[in-house]
Amino acid sequence: MPLSINGVVSGLDTDSIVKGLLDIQQQQLDRMALRKTEIQQKQAAFKTVETRLLSLRADTGVLSRNVNNPLTKLAVVASDPEAISATATSSAVSGVYRLTVDSTALAHQVASQGFADADAEITQGTFEIRLGSGDLKTITIDSNNDTLSGLATAINNSGAGVSASIVQDSTGGASPYRLLLSSTKTGASNQISVTNNLAATAGSAVKPTLDFLNPVQAASDARVTMGSGAGAISVTSNTNQFKDVIAGVSFDLLQVASGENVTLTVSKDNAAAVSAVQSFVDSFNGVLQFIDDNSKYNADTNQGGVFLGNQSSSRITQTLRNTVQTVLPGANPLANRLSSVGITFNNSGRLVLDKAKLENTLSGNVEGVDAEDVKKLFAFGGESTNSGISFGLGSSRTKAPAGGVGINISQAAEQATLTGGTTLDASTVITSANRTLQLTLDGKTATVSLSEGTYTTQELADHLESVVNESADLPGRTIKVGLSGSSLQLTSESYGTSSGLTIVNGTAVSALGLTNGQTDGGRDVVGNFVVDGKTEVAVGRGRILSGDPDNENTADLQVSVTLSPGQVTAGVEGTVTVSRGLASSLDQMLSQILNSETGILTSVDDSYDRQVESVQQSIDRQKKIFDLQEASIRKQFQGLESAISQMNATSSYLGGQLANLPKLSSN
Repeated sequence: MPLSINGVVSGLDTDSIVKGLLDIQQQQLDRMALRKTEIQQKQAAFKTVETRLLSLRADTGVLSRNVNNPLTKLAVVASDPEAISATATSSAVSGVYRLTVDSTALAHQVASQGFADADAEITQGTFEIRLGSGDLKTITIDSNNDTLSGLATAINNSGAGVSASIVQDSTGGASPYRLLLSSTKTGASNQISVTNNLAATAGSAVKPTLDFLNPVQAASDARVTMGSGAGAISVTSNTNQFKDVIAGVSFDLLQVASGENVTLTVSKDNAAAVSAVQSFVDSFNGVLQFIDDNSKYNADTNQGGVFLGNQSSSRITQTLRNTVQTVLPGANPLANRLSSVGITFNNSGRLVLDKAKLENTLSGNVEGVDAEDVKKLFAFGGESTNSGISFGLGSSRTKAPAGGVGINISQAAEQATLTGGTTLDASTVITSANRTLQLTLDGKTATVSLSEGTYTTQELADHLESVVNESADLPGRTIKVGLSGSSLQLTSESYGTSSGLTIVNGTAVSALGLTNGQTDGGRDVVGNFVVDGKTEVAVGRGRILSGDPDNENTADLQVSVTLSPGQVTAGVEGTVTVSRGLASSLDQMLSQILNSETGILTSVDDSYDRQVESVQQSIDRQKKIFDLQEASIRKQFQGLESAISQMNATSSYLGGQLANLPKLSSN
């Protein structure tokens, strides 16, 4: 802090004089600080633009999608929503489907006889329990758990897939407590079976028995009937969920509607489409409105907005407008611009959505135009000349070459497949001695158990497939089991190097005609892309062929190749014509604007950072000079005060000496 002199000796207002002498320098510092604040305000305004552009890109991305695009989304309405609920994918076909819900899937439930209380004593021994074709679980009852509740706890801890609880039967009189066993899975194939080896009732210990002849609830499959005539089709499921009964439609049964037709009406979900387009319009207008509001001159305050005269903000605005005003080449001429589906610019330069016109177009009420045409107007997609090759995905880096992208396949994707080396007999008997199979499917090993019984070759194949696919130890992995002659053939339903099958061991290996150690692996698709005669690198994974990120034209392009090995030929198998709709083109443009290294906003932000840094350096330099000047001036005033003080002391001394002269003279 500078020394304050305050004219103690001289009587001068030193601080005011110093402030006045340095006022010009302080004004320079104040102007620099104001300049810094103005730069930071402009920088903050561009940060807000960036936030709004990110929001616009999110809404644009929704309309750019090739898959699950809201413009082609379908909705399902059930005539009896209390009986059935349903959803549809874009692969579903619009129409009205009638069916009857004959039954819902139920879980098996059985109960014991009544007991006086939950802790009533039971006999000891072993209690074997199994759910469907699952593993047999043996429970030991001894002095540590020989009560009704002890048995329930032991069953719950066994991992058998059966839940046990003690319930009170209001009609049970003096013995109201009963053991209730419930299957954790629905369906007729998931019945509970028990081998009760507990000792016979003796004294106060009672042997619990389960009444399987009179179940609390019988296990049953869900069943629906499609149609009502002689050709009606019945479909069953061990759960209340049905998939692909109607192509692209999944539905859940909620309750029985026996004898009553339930209709599922599949139609375009125009509400979702209009909402997505409206969000895009609002986000687009939000960017333009913010830039326009901050580009105005206020005559009352004589102040200009932070974007007034700024070329970068003007460039962003013009780029956005130009992109969405483009006529899309190659599109349906009746739907090749935004105005054709109800989106226009008003006099203020803002987009306006005519919802009624858009809904009409999506519903097919405009001759020659359908929802796919509207999707193409917005989305990033592609069409292939080969039905075994289809466009999947792309990114803002993926280009749309005029001549398309040639797909050259040298190896088709394959699944892991094992065929039994032994021909099966017409019937195979599965017992407790030959029912287990340990296998590795797609990298995960599990042991499954077949149900005891006698099977034809087809029944055995179907049962093995069901058991493997229902195994909780193989989540997300499925297998297809068929016949090759009279031998079982096991095929992983995944493709590529992640597909694998190995027979490890088990008591059922020989009965199934398989061999321990049998193994096979899948293969990834192999190929490349060809653009204008030039080859670009592609990497295969499963059935997906993806362009290398550094490719000039096909960076991040993904195509699905479902060709079989026999369909692979020399040279190009097909051509994919990539198309960028207006939303996709805007998304690509936004990607460039928002690029963290080369984008306009990054350049602007870096420029403002440099300006702020430069101004701050000037402030620091000027402040240093200012402080030195202030210290120098104050030092001079301090010297002045010291000199005046010395002069005053000398004056006092001389005054005293002169006053003594008459006395000296008289003496």
